[in-house]
Amino acid sequence: MDLSTAELRALLDITGHLHEASSCSVLDRPEVAEKLGSLLHFDLAAHIQWGRDGIHQTRPSALWGRDQAMRGEYQQYFHGVDSIAQCLTGSFEPVVIERKICRSDWGKSEYFTDFLCRHKAYPGISLRLPDANGMLLDYRFSTSDPNKRFGDRETLLLSLLKPHLLNAHQLRVIQEVGEVGAAADAGAHVPTFMLDGKSPPLPNAKARAIMIGLCMEERDALYQQLTEAANGSRHGQWKGFGFCVERLAAPDGPALGCRIHLIARGVGSSAWFQQQFGVTVREGEVCHLMLKGMSDKQIALALNMSYWTVRTHVGHIMKKIGVESRSAIGLAALEAGGSLK
Repeated sequence: MDLSTAELRALLDITGHLHEASSCSVLDRPEVAEKLGSLLHFDLAAHIQWGRDGIHQTRPSALWGRDQAMRGEYQQYFHGVDSIAQCLTGSFEPVVIERKICRSDWGKSEYFTDFLCRHKAYPGISLRLPDANGMLLDYRFSTSDPNKRFGDRETLLLSLLKPHLLNAHQLRVIQEVGEVGAAADAGAHVPTFMLDGKSPPLPNAKARAIMIGLCMEERDALYQQLTEAANGSRHGQWKGFGFCVERLAAPDGPALGCRIHLIARGVGSSAWFQQQFGVTVREGEVCHLMLKGMSDKQIALALNMSYWTVRTHVGHIMKKIGVESRSAIGLAALEAGGSLK
């Protein structure tokens, strides 16, 4: 399916917004929500965030409905009761809800769907995205127009927007953690590189820590991937990290470059230890294998290094994490990650 020039321009405009730092969800940002609504032809939307167990919502939906009364009723009676979610399990691609639940049967269902019928909200399209920490982001777009049908066009548009919506969520998390930590730089707690298009990528302290021990070829490969991500040519990943791109611009002025944050994939992974505690790549690998229950001798065999090199790494890790025993490393990881699933 071909998109019109106007649709492509709208997509580029929206993706630009999704790469700007914000502590608000996408649907709580009027300039983004309005443009999304115009492009996808929806006027009702929700952003629901599910926990790792796939059942509990960890925060209220950002928006469900056209007015405060509708949102209030949803929060009071239907928050956490969602029969539609059962039809969407396992899919991380855009799903036209009406292809799962026939519109003629919409009024026969109970609980949450009764709420939609009463408020004249008609089936739309859903997009579920897993984030790096095992949370599930559930975007719902619906309509109050009984003649509107969602289909292949909206599916294509959401497929194109998918990585950018995830990028916006990751930027939001980075911003929130930065604000809680009162950091001058909201990205100071994750490995971050500053790119201005003129000089080599400039790493922050966490990024410098993970680069220790990298050979020149590995650094060059990383810099090349960062440059490609900054140019928008790819959504890359490197040694267990995904790239989160934050565009920088002066107020009402030209672009100043971008920051690329490295987001660890999976709590307890090598990359997660590097992001969380500032250990090196090799030390992160040692931490990850320790959590799997390996002894120092087993780790030495797995990583093709001597036993005493592993012991040296363990000593450095304990110092960086601030613990005094090998077993305390796992406890510190549990406290930092909440769960090591």
